[in-house]
Amino acid sequence: MADHSAQIAEIRETLRAGVTSVSTDGTTTSFDLDALRRELRELMADDDTLSTQRLRVRSINLGNS
Repeated sequence: MADHSAQIAEIRETLRAGVTSVSTDGTTTSFDLDALRRELRELMADDDTLSTQRLRVRSINLGNS
């Protein structure tokens, strides 16, 4: 069972901020937002905890033959 909720939250936060690069203590980190969107889609598709669909009933037998 794959649980990617922490990674999904990080990517969503980065995408919401819209930041393409961050510099901290002389170290610069750049983000490719398109690559992050692709990664987000892949993680969401693979994440088992996001599955909230309920099973559908095919037919209901009410006792009438």
